[in-house]
Amino acid sequence: MKKLNKIAVKLCLFSSVLILLVIAVMAHLILKEARTSLIYELQARTDSFARAAREAFSPKLDIFTLHLRVNELAKEKAIKYLLVSDPAGKILSHSMPEKIGETDTSAEGMHARNSRALETQVSVSAGGENYYISAPVMLGTARLATAAVALTRESLDYALQKTRNKILLLSLAALLAAVLGTIVIVNWFIRPIPLLAKAAREIGLGKLDVEIKWNGSDEMGLLTRAFNDMAKGLRERDHIRKVFGRYVSKEIADTVLKGGLALGGEKREITAFFADIRDFSKLSRQMSPEEMVALLNNYFTRMTQIIHTFGGTTDKFIGDGIFAMFGAPLALQNGPERALQAALRMRDSMELFNAERALKNSPPIRIGICVASGSAVVGSIGSESRADYTAIGEPVNLAARMEGLNKKLGTNILVSAPVYAALKDKFEFRALGAHNVRGWEDPVEVFELIDELKKKQAPG
Repeated sequence: MKKLNKIAVKLCLFSSVLILLVIAVMAHLILKEARTSLIYELQARTDSFARAAREAFSPKLDIFTLHLRVNELAKEKAIKYLLVSDPAGKILSHSMPEKIGETDTSAEGMHARNSRALETQVSVSAGGENYYISAPVMLGTARLATAAVALTRESLDYALQKTRNKILLLSLAALLAAVLGTIVIVNWFIRPIPLLAKAAREIGLGKLDVEIKWNGSDEMGLLTRAFNDMAKGLRERDHIRKVFGRYVSKEIADTVLKGGLALGGEKREITAFFADIRDFSKLSRQMSPEEMVALLNNYFTRMTQIIHTFGGTTDKFIGDGIFAMFGAPLALQNGPERALQAALRMRDSMELFNAERALKNSPPIRIGICVASGSAVVGSIGSESRADYTAIGEPVNLAARMEGLNKKLGTNILVSAPVYAALKDKFEFRALGAHNVRGWEDPVEVFELIDELKKKQAPG
């Protein structure tokens, strides 16, 4: 079989779509013309009805004859209702017998009784256009009555149902004839698309080891090769993120990979968070290197998960210590509060951690946490070949220097005065007075974090 030209395939597909659009437009126009013709026909029949209705008024009103004529015309499917009213609006005959004898007070009816010629009033409702066709019943110059026919969108659709069905059947037949000639070609052309869709779903589920086996020199072949290249790039990027994320926080890794961390810094309000293990030097002398590394890995894993849960960023591990930030690189509205919540969660987590160590006859460990907030310079600091995303400033230095006070004062969690001032209504603190801190000329006020106030309140 001769190989089909790629342009011919595309034109075939385009022609099928074009035929579908043309058929749809033509069907719409034909139905619209049929509706218009039906309205014109009912206008003529209403005028004829008004002329013929004069016989029921001469020499005097024959209600029975008038009812017969009304019921005969009302059989037309497009008519919602038909009525004849006298000049005062009293309904002499109606296709709905219960309406006979009532007064037609509708705006359309009043307008029709004031008109001396055939007239069609059009109104628009939620269901579409409605038509009110009226004609006077005249005897010479005397107006005997007014005949009115009401058409609605629903009644017109009902009357045109057979016509619409025929048009739909003809349209479907024409469409089927037009499309059948293209199905084989189109299916041949789009063979790789299901493979691409399946592979895209796999990538969406995180399965990046997908590869589409397809050879082709047309645009679909180029697309599949580009897709395979994209999947390969995603695999490489995911590998870099996983490896990189082991050494820096996920937020910093993602920002770096997106090119969002240029060499430089910015001033920002942050909360500095330091945590270290008490008497770790003494503890490490009792363990082998393997045991010490296993302990630190287990401890760091638990603590960093808590920090990240509350929106903090783990900046670095300093020996047995953790330095984290709340407010960078991701801005936080309530950084100090999140930091204290993380500190309390870490304190509680250490109880479970030590319980697990006790089962292995391992000694318990204690930690000290220091929290300070304020303005600091954060950013990527270092050289063009090697840089570190970190923070520099007073809250960082203060949190680091307060570390020694935890051991001196026998406390677990210490916070600076700005943190206490901002959160004294949400947490319970114990004032510990002012103490000398290395690098500060004046003594620094520190406070011990006890718990969240809501945990101490009795049930109401």
